[in-house]
Amino acid sequence: MFWNSGMQNISSVKRHFETNHKYFCEKSEPEQKELIASAIKNRNKQSTSMFKYVSKNCHTSAASYSAANAIARHDKPFQEGEFLKEAWLACAPSLFDDFDTKDKIIQRIKDVPLSRNTMKDRILKLAENVTDQQKKDINSAPFISLCLDESIDTTKSARLAVFARYCVENIIKEELIAITSLLTTTKGTDICTAVRNSLAEKEIDLKKIVSVTTLMVLQIW
Repeated sequence: MFWNSGMQNISSVKRHFETNHKYFCEKSEPEQKELIASAIKNRNKQSTSMFKYVSKNCHTSAASYSAANAIARHDKPFQEGEFLKEAWLACAPSLFDDFDTKDKIIQRIKDVPLSRNTMKDRILKLAENVTDQQKKDINSAPFISLCLDESIDTTKSARLAVFARYCVENIIKEELIAITSLLTTTKGTDICTAVRNSLAEKEIDLKKIVSVTTLMVLQIW
């Protein structure tokens, strides 16, 4: 039964090949070998081109994220990415004048996506990634200490900053985990509610908290 099934499959494939690739079957054996070798060469060339395209995109995307990170760290507007590209392109001809690959370098700079919308998307993704890493680290810590700082900003609105100290793989970290507004009063119940809401957003287990202090009471914690 298996032999018959195999023969049927072979017969179907042969019939399909002879019907759809009749021109190939009419060729002589040397010509068939030449066509096969040419097809393999073209396929490998296409694969190489695709690999280079994907590799180039990876490099330009990484450069785009690096530029977005620099813009965010220095509190610059999103459109600064376009200024960066303009500056790079202005400097590149002189800076890489003695490089054999100068034209490729300049083209690679042109390919880096640095538009305003791209910078906005990159910065949002970086912020999301940082938040996810922070959540992961805090939730993996066995114990957490909190420090609270309530103050008034320039618009005379009450703000509450929540800091956390925790240990990750024998490394002590201190991170700002939330800045929230106190919309009504600044009583203890309001602060407690704001803290609980902030911790809930970070999915922090309240049972892990071993101490809470405020900057107004104790500067070193």
